[in-house]
Amino acid sequence: MRGPHSLRVRLLWAMLAVFTLGLVASLLSYRFQVSNIVKDVRGRTIEAQARELLAALQVGPEGDIELQLPQNWQQLYAEPSRQFTYTIFDQAHRPRARSHNLAAPLPYVAVAGTSPFGPVEFVDVGPRRKAVLAARSPEGYVLVVARSGPDPDILLDSLFEEDSEDLLVLVPLTILAPLLIWMISGWSLRPIARKSREAALVGPGRPDVRISLEGLPREIQPLVEAVNGALDRLSSAYSTERRLTADAAHELRTPLAVLTLRLQRARLTGTIEWSAVESELGQMSRLVDQLLDLARKESVAREEGIEQAPVINLSRIAREAAAMVVPRMEGQERPLIVDAPDEVLLHGRADDLRDMIRNLLDNALIHGRGTVTTRIQPAVGEVTVEVIDEGCGVPVGQEEFVFERFRKLSAESPGSGLGLAIVRQVARTHGGAARFVAGRGHVILTLPTVLTSAAPRRRKRSGP
Repeated sequence: MRGPHSLRVRLLWAMLAVFTLGLVASLLSYRFQVSNIVKDVRGRTIEAQARELLAALQVGPEGDIELQLPQNWQQLYAEPSRQFTYTIFDQAHRPRARSHNLAAPLPYVAVAGTSPFGPVEFVDVGPRRKAVLAARSPEGYVLVVARSGPDPDILLDSLFEEDSEDLLVLVPLTILAPLLIWMISGWSLRPIARKSREAALVGPGRPDVRISLEGLPREIQPLVEAVNGALDRLSSAYSTERRLTADAAHELRTPLAVLTLRLQRARLTGTIEWSAVESELGQMSRLVDQLLDLARKESVAREEGIEQAPVINLSRIAREAAAMVVPRMEGQERPLIVDAPDEVLLHGRADDLRDMIRNLLDNALIHGRGTVTTRIQPAVGEVTVEVIDEGCGVPVGQEEFVFERFRKLSAESPGSGLGLAIVRQVARTHGGAARFVAGRGHVILTLPTVLTSAAPRRRKRSGP
């Protein structure tokens, strides 16, 4: 297994690699340019020489030739040590004039085509090697100019060595480059080091601390935002679990104390009230089940989006929930009506929605009176689920109070006070809401739907 790597060291090696490649590419490019210059320098120089001579060429009435050259050019063509020479030929290819530094005329070179200049050619070998260019004058004379010089490879190396002295400035830069890259990478990574110190402050004692985005590069900000989002979810889960623990401890304290007293009395009297003990144990069992159920629903809501849930038929779920409470309704001789279309589709978890509607029906059965009606009404983009009984419901101002955990309008009321908290949690998990109509036994749920029909198919009304 490979150990952790240093981002700073990786940046150093990456930048050094780029720097080295750039330096090598620069040297190769410079060498190529010098080579092109050497290939072209003779042609350009000798052509310029020919142009100067053609401009100075004058032909007299008798065909005599005269060159009106400046003094410096005359000296250039007079000294034997000079590399520049020329010869002028007439139309019959006879030499008519030549530079004073030539012991014999240059060989005749024809000019092909209509261009006044021919190509540069090389004649002879070794020290006698010359670059020769032929040019045609307007009068029909042919000027042959030549220049002797070193071998092109020797000239190439000489130019490269001379001009490469300017490249020596890269030597100290190459030595300083690793140090500069190391300092720049450290400076660039300094904000990340600061944010890591901020992240170290996050803990159970300070769950609200988050990593700020100030001063961070744009490339790192999405990562920090994702980390902050994860911290938000963890903080929410931690708060939920802590609240669950506190609520469970608070709510279980009373039945445990009562059960302890009953057991102590049984020890003193030698008799035990089994019905009361079973009732207390049943109450604690229901409380624990509801707490675990609520914790599971909250956990699922944090971990999964409702968009990934399967599409289900809410009408069928409502009928299944009603069927579960029908025996208890019949035992109290209270009618139960389900008014729903054949099909209302939405993304959801069938078990949670079934628990939600059953909890509402249980609440109406325990705290309400008369007929209980479950009505499902689809609309554009949402569906309304109503559970109505004939009781007085929730007093004005207590509509939100009853949805809190362990909240009951009367301490003597049966139940643990978690049913409506579960109802609201399931509704919110599915992207909806739950509310009471004040002064009536009337709860309204709204949930988003997948398909909504403007004229739903046949509605079903069922009752006991």
